[in-house]
Amino acid sequence: TNFQHPFAITNKLVQLNGHLCRQLCSQTLGLIAAHTVVCREHFTPELALRLITPECSLFYARPGESSSFSELPFSDPFWGFYWPGGQALARHLLDNPGRVRGRRVIDVGCGCGAAGIAALMAGAASVIFNDIDQVALEATRLNLSINQLDHADGAIAATGQRVQFVSDDLIGQWPPLCTANEQPQVMLIGDLFYSEEAAARLADWALKAAAGGRPRGSAAAEVLVGDPGRYYFRLAAERANLRLLARYCLPSEFMYEAGPGTGAVGVYATMPKAADTNGARPELGTID
Repeated sequence: TNFQHPFAITNKLVQLNGHLCRQLCSQTLGLIAAHTVVCREHFTPELALRLITPECSLFYARPGESSSFSELPFSDPFWGFYWPGGQALARHLLDNPGRVRGRRVIDVGCGCGAAGIAALMAGAASVIFNDIDQVALEATRLNLSINQLDHADGAIAATGQRVQFVSDDLIGQWPPLCTANEQPQVMLIGDLFYSEEAAARLADWALKAAAGGRPRGSAAAEVLVGDPGRYYFRLAAERANLRLLARYCLPSEFMYEAGPGTGAVGVYATMPKAADTNGARPELGTID
């Protein structure tokens, strides 16, 4: 039989059962560990994360620039980078634990899982880690373990906090179908406003979640967004009725991208339209 690299079929893992699924996940974890390093050199040194750094050969690989690129185990390892919006969002939760303490949280497009892990460290009752890339969810599992948040049967062993891993595209669902009768009370969105389509979908979804009440009986959630001021974020900010909560100035070595606003990263909250009585535009300025 022909062997398929586990990353070639990783998005099909959810269709598999029992031993085969866990065997493939185990191979995935091994490859993640082999191509990353444990790093605390970022804006939240309380978190140890397996990341792709300049020490890793994968950091320098680019499509079309290397004859061996097609042989690399990851086609698009976005989860291996700690993007600036996620760093600011995680920093905000660690510094303001009251925002999530005792509450049910969902980390949308979780990547390496940093924001959700920060929420657990800040005392969240539960966290749903959501990413459509199954590899990102496996990287998140690994990062949970590195931070002594070992989990089994959906709960953190030491604290009883609940965790869930969901690879479905949940954008547009409120409450998310995967949450049954325990819908999230806080939604975390970091660095996802990367295209016009994604920004529009996220803006509408954030408003729906922040407003609550539809369908009948669905409660509102606090929606927190971290972004360094990307173009599509700025276009969607007014549509999502975002209001600035905090700004952070990240050192240049913690940034993985350049452009307007580089270094200055905001954390925002979506306000329900009904609560916006003065029509003020969202504050999106940067720091000098």
